[in-house]
Amino acid sequence: MGVVSPISSLSVFIPLTIAIFGGEKPSKLQLIGMVIALLGGFCASGPEIRGGVSAKPLIFATIAALGFGGAITFIARGSKVSPIMTMTTMRFTTFLIALALFAKFKSIGGFTKQDLPILIGIGGADFFGNLLLGVATTKGLVSLAVVLGSLFPIVTALLAFRFLHERLHRVQYLGIFLAISGVAILSVG
Repeated sequence: MGVVSPISSLSVFIPLTIAIFGGEKPSKLQLIGMVIALLGGFCASGPEIRGGVSAKPLIFATIAALGFGGAITFIARGSKVSPIMTMTTMRFTTFLIALALFAKFKSIGGFTKQDLPILIGIGGADFFGNLLLGVATTKGLVSLAVVLGSLFPIVTALLAFRFLHERLHRVQYLGIFLAISGVAILSVG
């Protein structure tokens, strides 16, 4: 995940840019908080650039960032009408794509029945996380909601530390500190 996760974390710049160019006007203090929080989220995702990195992971990570950024933008747009229908439509579309992939490859990716509970948990968490992000975009500035919603790498890093006993790197500690500082600045801005 050395360079993939940090590049993917940059997806927030798509909905953020669209919101700002669409007329949102965060205060100067909020903009400072956003920059600090985004830098923190990037660092918390654990960027590791050592040695050569092949082009393929960079290309896939960039495509993923564009996809995530587009999805977040559409979540914000769709949630203006109905957050729950936006999420339901997203999940139904995902289901149809999964069916098409299953029909083409005749495989479910090696998953077994024993994997079903954790997969349901992951799907539920993703659904409700995106639903709450959609609701948040209707309660104030979209730019603030998407920046705060983009800080999930911090939770991922802390969960990996706690449950997988992964070691956090110095840059990740710095990222966590910066993200918390940025959120604090946002809250007073």
